[in-house]
Amino acid sequence: MVSIDYMAHQEQYDPNELLEYSSLAEDAGYDFVWTSDHFHPWFHTDAEAGFAWSWLGAACERLDIPIGTCVSPATGHYHPGIIAQAFATLQSMHDERVVLGLSTGEAMNETPLGFDWPEYPERRDRLEESLRIIRALWGDEQWVDSELIGEDGFVTYDGDRFELNEAKLYTNPERSPEIHIAANGPSTARLAARYADGFITVKKGEEYTDRLYPAIRRYAEEEGNDPDAIETTLLVIASYDPDYEAALEATRPWWATTQNVFDRAMANPMRIEREGEKATREQVEEKFLIADEPETIAAQLEEYAEMGFDRIAIGNTSPDPAALFDVMGDDVIPSL
Repeated sequence: MVSIDYMAHQEQYDPNELLEYSSLAEDAGYDFVWTSDHFHPWFHTDAEAGFAWSWLGAACERLDIPIGTCVSPATGHYHPGIIAQAFATLQSMHDERVVLGLSTGEAMNETPLGFDWPEYPERRDRLEESLRIIRALWGDEQWVDSELIGEDGFVTYDGDRFELNEAKLYTNPERSPEIHIAANGPSTARLAARYADGFITVKKGEEYTDRLYPAIRRYAEEEGNDPDAIETTLLVIASYDPDYEAALEATRPWWATTQNVFDRAMANPMRIEREGEKATREQVEEKFLIADEPETIAAQLEEYAEMGFDRIAIGNTSPDPAALFDVMGDDVIPSL
């Protein structure tokens, strides 16, 4: 059975408001709460940009369901040792129900802070080094070469991009957080098959069923891992309102995501928002789950599940966000 998760977008709502929406999601029967991890948001008008790690600490106290990031950038401004420490602490605080989502990141996380924004091959290599360091600090010998982990758990690492000098985490849970890797192409999917418990994407339809899904399974088998053990998650943004046009208009903050902005060196939210104005109605309706009745939402989620996704993480950009949580809890989730 497919799991229905809530994607708590730091870009769109005040952090306190997001906590309230996450509680509504839990009450409605959602299985998991993810949250975005960006320095700048994807748009400028009425945007927010809360710090995900601070927010997750508060969410640990508020929620009983699992939580995680979708996704943290493993590039420049987070040293992987700090990522490992932060999520080991969260895992200890939240009864070992934490997922670390990682990706190659976006320019919006790096260039505003003075870091470089390299081409994709370099970003992919940084992600792989981050994964090796995080797994080593967590003591996950099944994921990395055992010689990385020294006596009593001290880790020394001399990489091309990151270093550790006899580093050790003194707050480390018995069971490491799961790692899920976000990717839109087979190359990063290979890292998920090698180092991770799960795979997150925004790709759907033939892009997923014909390209990504076969790749992740093939790479897992090549790595000697069970492809069925790798959880697959689709991230989709939804808008619900009895007035369809109102629901469609409410997706406007996210229109830039229809313009392939993920891999472009765009960091200024004003420029990103202007890029979104190029979106056509067809692109908007294809990209987002827009509905004026619960049956439409349920049918679309069933279609995503049939593509092979284990989880569907739903962002809520509805004119009245609480109305979508009500519909999901009363009508959609029970029907699934």
